[in-house]
Amino acid sequence: MKLSLASAVIAVLLAPLPSIHAAQTSFQAPLVDQSLLLDITQNSGQLVAVGERGHIIRSMDGQNWQQVEVPSTSTLTGVYFIGQQGWAVGHDFVILHTKNNGLNWEVQHFDPEQERPLLDLVFFNENHGIAIGAYGAFLRTQDGGKTWQSELHAEFVSQYDQDYLNEIRLEDEAFYKEELAAILPHLNSISVSGENVYIAGEAGLLAKSTDKGQTWKRMDIDYQGSFFNIAQAKSGQLIATGLRGNVFVFDQDAQQWNAIDAGSKASMNAVVSVDASRTVLLGNNGAVVTMQGDDVSYTQQSDGQTLVNGVFYNNQIIAVSVDGIKHLQQAR
Repeated sequence: MKLSLASAVIAVLLAPLPSIHAAQTSFQAPLVDQSLLLDITQNSGQLVAVGERGHIIRSMDGQNWQQVEVPSTSTLTGVYFIGQQGWAVGHDFVILHTKNNGLNWEVQHFDPEQERPLLDLVFFNENHGIAIGAYGAFLRTQDGGKTWQSELHAEFVSQYDQDYLNEIRLEDEAFYKEELAAILPHLNSISVSGENVYIAGEAGLLAKSTDKGQTWKRMDIDYQGSFFNIAQAKSGQLIATGLRGNVFVFDQDAQQWNAIDAGSKASMNAVVSVDASRTVLLGNNGAVVTMQGDDVSYTQQSDGQTLVNGVFYNNQIIAVSVDGIKHLQQAR
């Protein structure tokens, strides 16, 4: 892959940062809504976005943004809300928590010695949640984030590696765990749809759980590249997006993944549900792919900047990117 602005985003996501960051307060930046932002969500009528140097910003209209004070300068990569409670994850294995809809935040977890970032998270209720990240990082809480336990899931590695691991497990359980931890892939995205939980990751990893992530089953797919997102859209389609324009839709009847021509070789990072008939994918180089039934169309934002994630809000898509908030053209 050529070194580019898009690859720079990947480097930001995976590179470790100094351990002093969680002891500091995030810098109040005058142009914070134009800085590197990596995730966005909507909750209780507001938008919350997170990004570099511990930036967390809020908006009630998508136009005017307020930065909140955060007790960390670790880059934040994911944010999730259940009611008034919210969590954000990021570099240094940091997990932040708010009890009042994002106004105030506290550090719940911080372990820079891990030297890997957390990349995404979901909560099933106000107590039970999962955070995932690079090199197979998988943390679970059952008490709202007061404590987090690490888990190793062999289901995330290939069948060939599982066979190898099962052989050595018969002889040495400790060595088995060391080997498993060493070969687990990056876990890039986690999402919930009804009783199903999905994970997308490195080396062709798509996995499904029906028991809140206690056990997982890999979903067979004829693709070994990285996936950056998996989500069930309002259309009912289960969509996985990845490197070099690879997009797949799951055929429930045939129980198989079908490749979709996205019209671009740009890596696709996000799945944004507009309504029951329309889904928009966001990607590198300003790529915007609209899926409506069998019709798939591609456009590119004029500035060509990487779009990392987005939400549909007030009849428009508001995206986060390498240079801040983007307002995509009003959906038709």
